Amino acid sequence: MISVSNHEFVELRHQQPQTCKTHFVFTDIDIADLDIPEISSAKYQLKNGNAIGTYKKDTSDSSISSMSRSKKGKKIVAITVILLGLIFLGAGIPIGLQLRSSSLLEARLNFIRRLLSECMLIGGFFNTHSESNFTQNFYEIKESMIGAVMLPIRIPCQAQYLDAVQLALEGIDQATRMVSRTKGMRIVLSAEEMEQAHENGEIGVLLGLEGGHLLGSSVAVLRMFYSLGARFISLSSYECSSPWISAATTKEPLFEENIPTSITQFGKIVLKEINRLGMLAEISHLSEPSMMQVLNSAKAPLLVNNAIPAATTSPNITNIIPDHVLSALSSNGGVLTINIDKLSVKEAIHNINYVRALAGLEHVGLGTTVSPRKYALLLAELARDRLWNNASLKKLVGGNIVRILREAEANRNKVALSEDWIPPEEIEGNAYCRYPES
Repeated sequence: MISVSNHEFVELRHQQPQTCKTHFVFTDIDIADLDIPEISSAKYQLKNGNAIGTYKKDTSDSSISSMSRSKKGKKIVAITVILLGLIFLGAGIPIGLQLRSSSLLEARLNFIRRLLSECMLIGGFFNTHSESNFTQNFYEIKESMIGAVMLPIRIPCQAQYLDAVQLALEGIDQATRMVSRTKGMRIVLSAEEMEQAHENGEIGVLLGLEGGHLLGSSVAVLRMFYSLGARFISLSSYECSSPWISAATTKEPLFEENIPTSITQFGKIVLKEINRLGMLAEISHLSEPSMMQVLNSAKAPLLVNNAIPAATTSPNITNIIPDHVLSALSSNGGVLTINIDKLSVKEAIHNINYVRALAGLEHVGLGTTVSPRKYALLLAELARDRLWNNASLKKLVGGNIVRILREAEANRNKVALSEDWIPPEEIEGNAYCRYPES
């Protein structure tokens, strides 16, 4: 027996929608018109206000055929669902991840392009050996949506005690001229100018020095480089110790008797002047004792450029940073940029996540790659991970570097200018092109 309340049909028929939400409205539909076999074949009678139907099973061939087709349809649907489930389970890939698979790479790349239009990607240090090379790099940078670059002046370590200072001055002149001749690029002198250039659709170029040997052991030379536009300095270049700070390794065994084991007292004076000027100090090539002393002495956040954690060592990477240095860098407020050049995308992501877990999101960035297009592919792959949302990706691509630049700039002129000179005994025997003082 099927019992249907007559009052319900009457009330529903006369109800009107009270809001703008979507409703299902029952209208005057005869139950027999619904073509439901069990109901359409029932005989109805009214008793005490209720519609009562006595159901008689339809044993006709058409009814049996209809029910048979229905059962077969349900079986087909069930089998299809089971097969799809087995395919996903057999592949070991959840359906949610299937929806975020490589088939959506273009969509993720579009997302990254939009993100980089809002927040500039700061590319790692890149080459200026020749104007043709510079021009080629510029077009690759522009195509990959890099918003700013850090451009260090590189001079061979062998020029130390010779004409390193002069070569560095010529390098700044060459870089400035090449940038001025390149439409869409301009030299920037601060984090604010870097952001303004990005807003104007230009690539901001921040000049710097790679190696303390370019200073000629003189804080006066350091100040002059700042006045020419240098805004960061690597305290040591690769395998190049100076009389006041030690690199991780050295190529100059001839002068080993004058190489310090860490940072000297004069080296701390140089660091103090770097902080006073508002320059950013970079420490990736230093020896471990030098790194730790600089981290403990610095009055502003430091940069460790193009490095990877020692725990994820790759045989192709030279700048290897131990975990205890990473922890100290986090306390200092600094940033480590991952050398992604010689790593696969998977390896690069592993290193990025390792530094994020150990030091924190605010202390990781992206280093150099020979192919700037790799940035977009790496970021598109990171975007698959829900750990990397818009805000965290913006910090990774450049937000963290902008932060430490601002904090370094905030220290400008907060301490007295240093008039100290390096003690003669620290350069004795090596300063053969320095005029002897009376």
